[in-house]
Parts: sequence; structure tokens; C-alpha cells
Amino acid sequence: MGLNTKYKKIVFIDDDTELVTIYNSILERKNLSDYLIHFESARDGLEYLKGLKGKKEAPDYILLDLYMPEMDGFTFLEYFKNISKLKDTVEIYVCTSSREKEDRNKVMKYPFVSAYLEKPLPSDFLELLIRDHTVL
Repeated sequence: MGLNTKYKKIVFIDDDTELVTIYNSILERKNLSDYLIHFESARDGLEYLKGLKGKKEAPDYILLDLYMPEMDGFTFLEYFKNISKLKDTVEIYVCTSSREKEDRNKVMKYPFVSAYLEKPLPSDFLELLIRDHTVL
């Protein structure tokens, strides 16, 4: 059985595996966990996105943490803006525990960043995105 094409795909880039495990278990109970693709590193998420063949394979959303080892979310955004096949079709939600106004201002300058959200996200947030309900 394949994925429901009416549902949205999410790439979640966050090194907080405990948090992602919680979100994933909530989605599993609703048979939605296949729509969430997790990467612990921004570099791995970027490589995955670069390897996509086209818009059909692309996620609908990227949830991006800002502060991660190796490559942070700011660097990810700089690289992402050069992936022309995705930047006009994928929405990025920056999800962070940072409450710094400078961080928010810095990421919101990118036209493909739709929102700056503080963690933890509400437990039903991912389900709403996947099921394509308006959340913002």
C-alpha cells in the first residue's frame, strides 16, 4: 500500500532524537509516520534534498532546527537557497528553542521560510501539516 497522495510529506531536520521519537510515535498511532522523514544532521538532510529527482519527490515542508552540531540551520538555509528545484515549492518552518529576536530576523529574510516556531511544537502540529489543514 502506497502513501496517500493527498497527504503532505515533511522532512524534519533536528538533532533532538528524543523529541522526534515522541512526534513519530504520535504519528504512528494515526498511521501517518511514513510522511515524516527525519535527519539528525542538517548536512544529511541537505544531501537528501539535493539527490531528489524533481518536485514530485520533494517534501512539502521542512522543519528545521537552528542549533545543531556540524552544520547549523543558518548554514543549511544558505545552501538551500541554491537548490532551485525546491526553493519555490517547499515551505520551511524553523523550529527552535531560541527566543532570540536576532535569530528570528535572520531566518525570516529567506522567502522560503514560512514561520519561526518555538519548540516544543503542539502534539497535533505535524498531523495538521500532513493532513493539509491550515495551521498558521
